[in-house]
Amino acid sequence: LIFENKSIKKKECTFMDYVQSGVRLGMDIAIDFTGSNGHPADLISLHHVSPGFQNDYEIAINSCGSIIAQYDYDQLFPVFGFGAKIRDDTDPSMCFPITLSENVYINGIPEVINQYHNCLNNITFWGPTYFTPIIRQVLSDISHEENNLNYHILMILTDGVINDMDTTIDALVEGSFKPLSVIIIGIGNADFTNMDILDADDNPLVDSRQRKSARDLVQFVPFNKYKNDAKELARQVLEEVPRQIVEFYENCKDISQRRLTLNNFSPKFSVFQLVLISPFLSWSVILILIGQIFSQAPHKTQSSFLDLIF
Repeated sequence: LIFENKSIKKKECTFMDYVQSGVRLGMDIAIDFTGSNGHPADLISLHHVSPGFQNDYEIAINSCGSIIAQYDYDQLFPVFGFGAKIRDDTDPSMCFPITLSENVYINGIPEVINQYHNCLNNITFWGPTYFTPIIRQVLSDISHEENNLNYHILMILTDGVINDMDTTIDALVEGSFKPLSVIIIGIGNADFTNMDILDADDNPLVDSRQRKSARDLVQFVPFNKYKNDAKELARQVLEEVPRQIVEFYENCKDISQRRLTLNNFSPKFSVFQLVLISPFLSWSVILILIGQIFSQAPHKTQSSFLDLIF
């Protein structure tokens, strides 16, 4: 008898495996209200509001926010502002709910726009531009959750240069060990050099204690470059998120806390799940999954399947 020694490979989990096993995606939004954006009454302000006109922040919230919102599990978004004085306050706030109340959650993207308009009427644009308090707020929210199954996607809309680069890097390195991705949407035509550094595609972030980021968790998208191409904008916004999610759970040491095992993974896909993940897939993969759906429900015709999608 000849025995062949073959190593048994562990199944590598995919983004969809984690979603099917209970990971829930949630979006947090942060909006830059610093003075460099220009006063809202000024026609050239990035926050200018007038009847029949949408400024770049509104367009970005609607387009980029709606892209990410498709994957949010409850459609309730914590939305924060930073860099402005609230009503009669003498000092600017670096992290405040745009509802200007204790309730940070806003139901749906249209209501985010409504609350954004209301907020503009009750704040004074100021500065400086700090990312750290926003990131720390989300990390604090994560720390109060029972487990790591809620994965946060923080979308920061900003007009450019930040004034707390070092502490932002410290916060992001800490965030690389947490269920968090950060998508920075650059509004306007400012110098976004620091945003490319935070993106860290070429050089991993290293904090002030010389601790290296556990994974890449930042994606920078210059909005002006893609705002006239909805398909490419969606690809840019979501391009790195699936990989970032997989890398976090692969590195997650507390297996009992994440409660994800291969036994929970189901190879079956529904039409809804296919539509959900389609932005991340090539056409060849989509066709394979369509074949899986038909094999699971052989009594369904092609026309009934297409009716479910369209």
